[in-house]
Amino acid sequence: MSYGHSSAFGWPLRGALLLTIPIAFVVGALTGHTPNWGIFQNPVVLLGSIGLAAMGNLWSLLHVEVLKGKPPILRVDISANLLSIFILAVASLLGVLLIGYAFLENFTRR
Repeated sequence: MSYGHSSAFGWPLRGALLLTIPIAFVVGALTGHTPNWGIFQNPVVLLGSIGLAAMGNLWSLLHVEVLKGKPPILRVDISANLLSIFILAVASLLGVLLIGYAFLENFTRR
């Protein structure tokens, strides 16, 4: 079924490209060699790229439709694109990791 969404590899590839910056930041932070990239270290850029990759891949996986009738029926179709599911899982993991790190770093007992 095609619902007018982009091709099967459109959002997974865009999502993978969007996740390269947060992945490089997390790997650099874990190894102790955080790259000095200026604007790319901004939390809005890091979390925004993760959110955009997740939402784009979620959009390519889901199709929601309201069928007219008595009563109206809500129909949700989920495609089984494994690459999109993988990118969505990696984006979710990175998002939880970075937000958890932000809370641990800023709200510790002093």
